[in-house]
Amino acid sequence: MKSRILTLALLALMLLPVAAEAQNSKEKQLATIRESYASAMNMLQMRSDPEYPAKDKIVITSDEMWPGSGQHNGKMEIFFGLDLSEEESVIQRFPRFARYTYNIGSQKYYYEILWYDPDDGKPEHCQPVFFHSKNTDYHDKTVECRYYFWDGKLLKTLINNTQQADEDYIPSPEEALSRAKMIFQIATMNDLWNY
Repeated sequence: MKSRILTLALLALMLLPVAAEAQNSKEKQLATIRESYASAMNMLQMRSDPEYPAKDKIVITSDEMWPGSGQHNGKMEIFFGLDLSEEESVIQRFPRFARYTYNIGSQKYYYEILWYDPDDGKPEHCQPVFFHSKNTDYHDKTVECRYYFWDGKLLKTLINNTQQADEDYIPSPEEALSRAKMIFQIATMNDLWNY
């Protein structure tokens, strides 16, 4: 019995460095995401200055009358960096940050998506790393959720007001990544934006 306990203790001690390294890696990734988000907020502040020359953004708006829910207004802003591809000599867009506001009837929806760019000159290597959702339900209750991703894997989830909210107002991590992919495709449609 003592040898079994000793074996388990030794195994646990051997696994501690691996677990600690994984935790340190996760904390570094979260720190990189927070730093990238702060940088994106500084970029938005700088670009909101009327004297700033180019905004480097795509804005898509919608103004519709939906059956059953009335007036629907939406606004998507996609902020990006620009670079010239070496192979084709065309402008490439690197999505950095997007925000989307819209309503369905009296319900209001707001999303933010942040991408991390490894700065290797390839837009396809940009990855969504942060998704923030802030929505109101029919009773004006606000539900917020934040997802942190790295390499397409969920690192951390923060959800506020889950007791008062219907789960329909909380997008899943898969939905968050799907929305990020859709917005990435809009931003990087070179044939649409370059000609």
